[in-house]
Amino acid sequence: MSGMTTPRHGKSAFFKYYTADVTKIILISTSLKWSTPLLFNDPFDNQFDLYYEDPDDSLVDSQLKQFIETITSPEPLRPNQFGEKTAIMEDIRQVHMQNPDFKYTEDDLAYLRGDVIEGMERVKAITPEVNAEIRRIMADTSVFCLSETYDNLLMWSHYAQNHTGAVIEFRALPEIGSATLEAQPVRYSNKMPRLSLADLADFEKLRHDILAVITLAKSDVWAYEKEWRIVTSLRDKTQSYEIIPCYPEEIGAVYLGCKMTNEDTEELIEITRSKYKHAKIFQAKKHAREFALIFEEIM
Repeated sequence: MSGMTTPRHGKSAFFKYYTADVTKIILISTSLKWSTPLLFNDPFDNQFDLYYEDPDDSLVDSQLKQFIETITSPEPLRPNQFGEKTAIMEDIRQVHMQNPDFKYTEDDLAYLRGDVIEGMERVKAITPEVNAEIRRIMADTSVFCLSETYDNLLMWSHYAQNHTGAVIEFRALPEIGSATLEAQPVRYSNKMPRLSLADLADFEKLRHDILAVITLAKSDVWAYEKEWRIVTSLRDKTQSYEIIPCYPEEIGAVYLGCKMTNEDTEELIEITRSKYKHAKIFQAKKHAREFALIFEEIM
């Protein structure tokens, strides 16, 4: 990583909101709590089953169109894209490449449509197996959640104990291999992710892709959090969380809440200055004319 200057996601830092007491623990120990999804406050977060909708005419037409676009595309298929049928599908694609004016007849389309419906039914049939496998793997998943922002009023209220807590900035440093280099953005939606026909072909790829889909999927009511996540395997499978050390250099700044007590403020300033001499310290204050916070650096 010595040749890298910026992480591939382009972010130089992320932020996490804490209570004052937890902030002290983190700064004193230089360690972070990674949790399994079972500890998340949203009961849907990482804790939902994927499902496959019953085939109807519009869905079948959509899948058939996707299928035809795949086998008529100039792009070669990915290795094992359709499992054991990938080689046959690639042969069909090559025939199309050699006969660009080829058109399917109505009988051809009816036959392909039947294949699509059969494939959709097969996906639906394996859905319970897929979900059982996902639940097993998710139980061994460890997640560290971060945010793009340090000034969100709701998050200061919810996670920083009504503005009496703090926000810690975690820098993404390629030269030391920061875990934040692997952070991925959460995808917000008003619908749960669904299985598709393409998911049937390669179960191993399906398992990998779906784990990413589930760990990064949240309802759009949470979009204000602008969340990013680092996902890994739980090292101690008997626990629901684990404490993992971080590098002191990763802690770039500490933002103190506008309602933090004088005692907590003095203690956190002392800890930060003694252990993290490079880190900046900011004091949050209410903006006089806007519903917003301003942050003044404590020198």
